[in-house]
Amino acid sequence: MKAVYIEEYGNAQKLILGELERPAINADQVLIKVQGAGVNPVDWMIRDGYLKDTDYHQLPLILGWDVAGEIAELGANVTDFALNEAVFAYAPIAGQGAYAQYIAVNSQLVAAKPKSLSLLDSAAVPLAATTAYQALMKGCQLKAGDKVLIHNAAGGVGSFAVQIAKAAGAYVIATASAAKHDFVKSLGADQLIDYRSERFEACVSELDAVLAAVGGDDILARSLTVIRKGGYLVSLLDEIDESALTNVDVNYQRWWVSPDAQDLGHIAKLIDSGQIKVVIDKVFPLEQVEQAHALSESKTVTGKIVLAISDGPALQGEG
Repeated sequence: MKAVYIEEYGNAQKLILGELERPAINADQVLIKVQGAGVNPVDWMIRDGYLKDTDYHQLPLILGWDVAGEIAELGANVTDFALNEAVFAYAPIAGQGAYAQYIAVNSQLVAAKPKSLSLLDSAAVPLAATTAYQALMKGCQLKAGDKVLIHNAAGGVGSFAVQIAKAAGAYVIATASAAKHDFVKSLGADQLIDYRSERFEACVSELDAVLAAVGGDDILARSLTVIRKGGYLVSLLDEIDESALTNVDVNYQRWWVSPDAQDLGHIAKLIDSGQIKVVIDKVFPLEQVEQAHALSESKTVTGKIVLAISDGPALQGEG
């Protein structure tokens, strides 16, 4: 099969477009014929060597863990899906990824794609939307009437988080550059803060929760000052210095997302009901994976990036 993979860690020039063996499935897995693979920052972080000192991966490694496609093969124990069914999944990052014509995924992590989305658009959803959903609903314990601040609201996770929080009935305050305020407002944000010209701690206080979908600039320490006693601070990137939590009555977590088909099912219902829209910044063919990584690494993305996997024959040799 055609695939993009790495044989050593490093910059985007380490990406190889070539041919690998189609994965074999076990009794509990499905083989998905990939139509679209989402591009997320974790992809190029792992390419750079973020997890190279762990035992997560073996090289060659196919990158990308957001997938949408059709079921091409069913494991012997799989009874919940049918051949050719359109599905999407957040595949475990500890395994092989979706920048390929086929991927093997445990069936318990797979869900029917949203009915209202194409397969390509569905590929933009799983990792970012699941991260936002879990961080808000499980990490922040978000409920109707809560006031929540979402940092980096125009990004892949942040854009889903704004909409999920609104669907839950929360009052949403969002940080984004002024140029992206109209976009974030269109997602449902109630209040906007330009992080480049305003200090968010001068604009808000006594919040029920803060979701930091960005790191740096003392975001976490500064966020502690705007949360009510007993409120929640969830970080997706940085760890806070534990000394900052001394004598502070705030529930803090560094959130690690987990693949979850049930959560994907909830997200699909929100999409099909019109409460979440999926925003695609750009779709690249698999052959332009280096350009897709460059755009992701630029940190200027509005919404999501997707790789389109063609149905053409696998390449002969490596590109």
